Amino acid sequence: MDVALYLARIGLAERPPATLEGLRLLQRAHTQSVPFENLDVVLRRPLSLAPAALFDKVVVRRRGGYCFELNSLYGLLLAELGFAAVPHLARVWLRDPPEPPPRTHLTHSVTLEGRRWLTDVGFGGNTPQVPVPFDQPDGVEDGGGPIRVVADAQFGFMLQRRIEGDWANQFSFDDLPALPADVMVANHYVETHPASHFRSARYVGLFTPEGRDGLVDQAYTRRTGARIEEEQVPLGPAWVDLVAERFGIDLRLTPDEAARLHNETPDQP
Repeated sequence: MDVALYLARIGLAERPPATLEGLRLLQRAHTQSVPFENLDVVLRRPLSLAPAALFDKVVVRRRGGYCFELNSLYGLLLAELGFAAVPHLARVWLRDPPEPPPRTHLTHSVTLEGRRWLTDVGFGGNTPQVPVPFDQPDGVEDGGGPIRVVADAQFGFMLQRRIEGDWANQFSFDDLPALPADVMVANHYVETHPASHFRSARYVGLFTPEGRDGLVDQAYTRRTGARIEEEQVPLGPAWVDLVAERFGIDLRLTPDEAARLHNETPDQP
């Protein structure tokens, strides 16, 4: 890995130290530089989690990705910088699933001076903007409200975000390190299964120093502090232009890919 080139991609001129302050710097810089997006899945471009392929996509071609891409590459960067990072597969509890959901998210824990921290750069609009300690039940502020990791009797640990006065479950994970074969299987499900929402909707998002820009299909949202601006962006050239201008993504579409991307139901041929 060309660490200097990766750091330049996220706007850092120097190697951060393997400390809590260094981890905070890395996490915030990453989420404000590399967009969360699933457009290759929608376009049916096969994903690769091979380190060289991830580096080429995210760093060289300046694309984004979703959790299995972004957090896989981020984990490699953490290791190169001297952090003791452990990958974990997680169950996503958003949208109140009626049954325990499958492990469809990848995250990391890091131990620093005897304390454990959750660090993540690929959970979409709910991505923590700061490392989250395992031993602080009142949570930490990350710009979007308090967020915390608490013990869960059945699933190990639960990341929660305080929303309108209540702690809302985000994702759960246990102490077991995620093995590459497990990550491959989980990614295959998310990328290819008909029930995966990543196959049927377009997601693009990028944090900013003031908030976050997000695009879900044709709904574009710009959040600046407590202010939220919304607009509808029609599928077509204007949509592609917005993705390039606001998120820095050059899709370089073939005619067939353009037809699929602009289809109201991209999961259909």
